[in-house]
Amino acid sequence: MLTLALATVRTRLATFAGTFAALALGVSVIATMTLVLAAASGGNPHQRPERFAAVPYVIQVDPDLQVRDRYGSVDSVPLLAQPDVPASVVTQLPGVLPDRSFYAQVEGVPAAQPALGHGWSSAAFAPYVLTSGHAPSADDEIVVAGPATVGSRVSVVTAGGSRTYTIAGTVRPRTGEQPIFFTDAEAARLSPGVDALVTYDAATASRAAGLPGAHLQVLTGADRHEADPGAVQDATELTGLTTFLGVAAMLSAFVAITVTATAFGLSVAQRRRDLALLRSLGATPKQVMRTICAEAALVGAGGSAVGCLLGLVWAPQLASWIVRQGLAPSWFSVYFSTGSVLALAIAFLAGVAVAVLSVLVAAFRAGTIRPTDALREAAVEPKRIGRFRLLGGLVAACCGVAALAAVALIFRSAATDPKTAAEIVIVLIGGTALLSPFLLRSLTRPFGRGTAGMLLRANIVTGARRAAAVIVPVLITAGLAMSILGVNDTANAAANAGQHQQAADADFVVLPAGTPGLTTALLERLHSVSGVEATAVTDTSMLAYQPRITSLNLQSPIPLPVTAIGLDEPSAALNLKVIAGSLTGLDDQTIAVDSSWNEHVGDTMDIWRPDGTSVSLKVIAVVAASLSGPSLIVDQHNAGTAMPDRAYVKTDSADSDAALLAAVRSEDARVVPVSAWSAAVNDQQAKQNQVGLELLLGIAIAYSAIGIASTLLMSASGRRSELSLLHKTGATRRQIVWIVAAESLVLTVLGIVLSAVVSCLVLGGLYLALAGSVSVVLPWPLVGAILAGCVVIAVLASTLPAWFQLRPRPGVVEV
Repeated sequence: MLTLALATVRTRLATFAGTFAALALGVSVIATMTLVLAAASGGNPHQRPERFAAVPYVIQVDPDLQVRDRYGSVDSVPLLAQPDVPASVVTQLPGVLPDRSFYAQVEGVPAAQPALGHGWSSAAFAPYVLTSGHAPSADDEIVVAGPATVGSRVSVVTAGGSRTYTIAGTVRPRTGEQPIFFTDAEAARLSPGVDALVTYDAATASRAAGLPGAHLQVLTGADRHEADPGAVQDATELTGLTTFLGVAAMLSAFVAITVTATAFGLSVAQRRRDLALLRSLGATPKQVMRTICAEAALVGAGGSAVGCLLGLVWAPQLASWIVRQGLAPSWFSVYFSTGSVLALAIAFLAGVAVAVLSVLVAAFRAGTIRPTDALREAAVEPKRIGRFRLLGGLVAACCGVAALAAVALIFRSAATDPKTAAEIVIVLIGGTALLSPFLLRSLTRPFGRGTAGMLLRANIVTGARRAAAVIVPVLITAGLAMSILGVNDTANAAANAGQHQQAADADFVVLPAGTPGLTTALLERLHSVSGVEATAVTDTSMLAYQPRITSLNLQSPIPLPVTAIGLDEPSAALNLKVIAGSLTGLDDQTIAVDSSWNEHVGDTMDIWRPDGTSVSLKVIAVVAASLSGPSLIVDQHNAGTAMPDRAYVKTDSADSDAALLAAVRSEDARVVPVSAWSAAVNDQQAKQNQVGLELLLGIAIAYSAIGIASTLLMSASGRRSELSLLHKTGATRRQIVWIVAAESLVLTVLGIVLSAVVSCLVLGGLYLALAGSVSVVLPWPLVGAILAGCVVIAVLASTLPAWFQLRPRPGVVEV
């Protein structure tokens, strides 16, 4: 069988060219995504420590929270902020040196790297070497990195506010941060918490690792990079990138598998008479099946090998694009590692598996071909299409609708999750693709009027498998575009609505200017202005056990991140719909929750602060639940050490407006009217989401478009005799091309209609989950361009081959 398969592939290269190309491109997509995903998951093994390059051991609190779930297992949950080293631990480790890192920036000097302050003793950890002046000896002296005038007075902004210091010296700058060094006493005043401990003694490091209940980790070697200032930000970016890449890889794999399987199935269907000839020569059904599977394996192995090579070329380019778009750290790249070998192996095996699995049903069908079919002049498909395809399509469609209903009515928090939306879209599109041959007779009924329409409909209905092979890539392209883009834009509209709701009663929003947040001094000035009510808001996340969704207790066994906001002083400037209790009296012992938690005023709730500190808080208010609003509301202390992101301000007169501007003018902040701030938020979110969507949908839609063209080209090559017969019976070349163009146009429209049904289901479920708070939003220009592209590609890919196939050939007399 292998010899026969080799001979068949060698002599029918044109027949297998389409399936080979589809498979190679599909595997290249899978290889590219898995290679980049492996690089993002593995971090950067070549990254060297910067801040602690000169010390052998760095001691930190474990950044993962160790919790015991309800099943008795111990799980690790990543914390949202690096915990401070407890003072009790410092006293148990004599000889260790404390390291403090906190926000500090010379006012008016832009920071290209994280602007951080440290005690002078931390300078030796890198090391930073004095290039001029001397070390700070008084609490009003500092040492800065880079060129500066020793003895000059500068204002330094910290979380507490601005203060004037004298530059006592300068050090040579290093990559990773833009530091300012204070005396150790001043650094302890500005940032009482200890971020890390440093020791040069191996015994001390070993003792730290074994301290009971301290949950310390000792970093040495290349792992010391995890304590660098940018390590947390890099890890956050890579985590977000891994999520995006996971969704993009899932979509790309689905598109590649579906289009490749369709191409293989169409290839086998077009060889029906050839396979019948094998049966007439004595081949048994099993031999025919083994031959087809062997052909698929050969084509799969060759196509997968080419696809892996293309993936090696495209993966670094994709990584560079990701870095340019700001979705990954500047050092991120695709490098060769064990993970790369595994990624290529997965892509190669997936390609071969897809090739073989996609022809199993077709091979079984080919094995049942009767030898007499070889005597037929017309290659008409059998009227019946496999019942397993019908059953699979119904099951997939029902599962997709059930999952959509569950998200819309029960698990509403997952409605705006791109991964959840992609999974539901994949199931629904897969079910619709399987059912498409059974829907053709009903869907084409409006096109069957008149002689031309009757001929057009007959061509489509009698060639149901060929028609379905054309519809599926269009369905995938249009379905993904409308569903994913619609979910993304609607979720953005919901998020914007949540921001608008919070600021609905405010007149102005105070935003940081050149700093990571609003300083304590600025907030004190705001609250002291007569006629001004202000509330500072810090966006954060906290860990908590999610509420029970049903009586079956369907909740995660471990605490999960929950969106939260921290408030300094609730006021009339903040608009939250309170349905029970009051936000008045919110402090570090109380909390407000939304109604989805099923908590009541007076209940006690256990949560974890961003640094992993466990607290039990009393519920004093319940607010209306919203997918776009905060789930938890705490005071500024429980929100962590991050500086407030904004302050909502309500004024009572023009004099108050002027006083507000005067209070903010001397600080690193700006005052923006609520309407202008809302527009700025919309623009920023739209830009960020657009970059993510380019990564998420670009490859999948591009490959689907290629699938449309390749499927139609294969279909045209299999209809050569049919078109020739039409030409011989009197149809002109132009008439035949018009018929082919009309048929491809109808099939494309049918694919768009089916994709619109899928998209309506998905977006309708999202609308229900949002309880009608926002309308469904679709980027119609972009969607229209994608749909128009499908039509143009389909028409050109079908008419051009037909036009050239029917061109007069010199020396040939047609009979």
